[in-house]
Amino acid sequence: MSQRILGAALAALCLVAASPASAAEVPAADFAPFVARQVAPRVHLLMTPADYFGPVVGNVTLIEQSDGLVIIDSGLTAGNGRSVVAYARSLSPKPVKAVAITHWHNDHPQGVSAIRDAWPKVRIIATSATEAGMLGPEADGVGFRPDEKFDVAMRAQVAESEAALVKLLTDPETAPDRKERVKKALEAYRLFPDSYHGTYIVPPTDTFEREFLLDDPELPVRLLHLGRANTNGDLVAWLPRQKIVASGDIVVAPLPFGFYSYPGEWIATIAKLKALGFTTLIPGHGEPQTDTAYLDKLVTAIADIRAQVAPLAKQGLPLDDVRKKVDFSTSAALFGTEPRIRANIISLFFDPMVQSAYKEALGQAIGQGDPERKPDYRHSPPKPSSKKHKS
Repeated sequence: MSQRILGAALAALCLVAASPASAAEVPAADFAPFVARQVAPRVHLLMTPADYFGPVVGNVTLIEQSDGLVIIDSGLTAGNGRSVVAYARSLSPKPVKAVAITHWHNDHPQGVSAIRDAWPKVRIIATSATEAGMLGPEADGVGFRPDEKFDVAMRAQVAESEAALVKLLTDPETAPDRKERVKKALEAYRLFPDSYHGTYIVPPTDTFEREFLLDDPELPVRLLHLGRANTNGDLVAWLPRQKIVASGDIVVAPLPFGFYSYPGEWIATIAKLKALGFTTLIPGHGEPQTDTAYLDKLVTAIADIRAQVAPLAKQGLPLDDVRKKVDFSTSAALFGTEPRIRANIISLFFDPMVQSAYKEALGQAIGQGDPERKPDYRHSPPKPSSKKHKS
């Protein structure tokens, strides 16, 4: 997963920037690479700003309950986790009582170690399927304790990325506006090894199948597994009184990620997400949303993929031939016609989704992680040891 995250970050240089920074955003070096904002009273968000072009980092939501804070996701690195700790302490003297992990992709759970260092009794909560992902494909190249060997390997990956960025910067064909983004990316990449130093996986302490309640008189949090979508274990955090939902990567904007996903079930899961009746949706990446317009675009695009791929797959065409025949120009335009969006939506969404839709049409299993990549486990994964909760 680390290679995919770094690769996606390089692709982000071509992506359209997020919406302009809100007046409510609070940038601070102590919270880098995040900016902070209040979504609602006692509900806060850490997200990367519009001018951030470093390795991909998911959104982090902080909810202040009466007896402690609940955090949804934690970032990509131990350094991200330390920023989460700093922000949590700036909000309240209460301890962090729980961290819920939306899914196993490594830019969401790998800041947990720093949070647990600050609050050793914190509960780490995930679905059972996400626990399996954290002990399986996420652990490809990162361990379950700090490991200098992995830090060395990560520095080598970052050096390769920096070399690619320098090549872009010195290429006379690179547009001036892109060169400015490259410069910002180089700065972020040069800081990244220090942020990644000491990063390791902290497995969940508690797992569930369908629902887990973190009760509170004013801000109850229902952790829900509505179905498979972006991964096989997607968790959403629903605040029924505030009508706020944190979706994880079921929703990513300005364009979705489609790696190892479940097209048909994703559509059904989005329907359940909409049925919650939220007024604010915090996506796994990108700006908070206040309506279902983006969800409708996502459903339309996934349905288009399935409608085009399934007949070709059932005719017996090989996957490579199917890729050549499908045309997603209309669906791609739903997410914007800017050249930078168009340049990346194929590789980040449509290409991996075609593979998943192909497998779905033929009744083949959709696995988590790259089946063609031999895992490079730095440490033997521990056996699942979480407390299993009935739901």
